[in-house]
Amino acid sequence: MAAFFLVLAVIAGVVVGDAVIANTGAGSVTVFGQSITGFTQGQLLVIAAGLGFLFALFLFLAWGSSRNRRIRRRENRLVHRDMASRVDELERTNAGLRDQLERGRRTSRLGDGDVPETTRVSASGPPGRSG
Repeated sequence: MAAFFLVLAVIAGVVVGDAVIANTGAGSVTVFGQSITGFTQGQLLVIAAGLGFLFALFLFLAWGSSRNRRIRRRENRLVHRDMASRVDELERTNAGLRDQLERGRRTSRLGDGDVPETTRVSASGPPGRSG
């Protein structure tokens, strides 16, 4: 979008520039080799002011649209960094939990011979309950 407005600004600038360079006299106006007659000097002044306004408008639109895109890219980079740090944090937490689980399994394997059969908890749950 910024490129489109920049192209429009360049076109308006070329038209105004050609009109300024080609017209040194005060009788008629020539733009790109074509003579434009029938306009008063006031009307020509208004046309040139309008083209100048369009030139400035297109430049500002091009600059603003590229600025908005830069802001969005910056925000996306920040979100990506935040998410990457969050993923790293979760991976560290996951590794710690796996270590704790593994230590718990080792401890239960080592203590299996010491614990009487009646104190072990079965995986199926308490007797008399289903599901």
